[in-house]
Amino acid sequence: MSSRYIPEPSQIDYHAEIQAQRVARARKRIFPAEVLEQIDAMIAAEPDPRKHPLYHLVEFLLDREIAVHGGEFFDTCKALCLDAIDRCVDDVLSQED
Repeated sequence: MSSRYIPEPSQIDYHAEIQAQRVARARKRIFPAEVLEQIDAMIAAEPDPRKHPLYHLVEFLLDREIAVHGGEFFDTCKALCLDAIDRCVDDVLSQED
């Protein structure tokens, strides 16, 4: 007898699986240029230049900061990219509906 667990049909969330498949298909339809446009729009909408993801790097290169924390810089840019990708996915999915 097998010891593998097989879930009951009532325990499977088919809607979540269908949504995950829709998102995966939408991500394949997105071009990097669309994500970059979204990032540019998000940055342009921020009125405070200190919140720009490159602000501290520019300050460092102008010799106004001692160092730039690389991990923080990467995390900020990654979060911005992921947010832009999510927005692009939402746009693609809204066109399907």
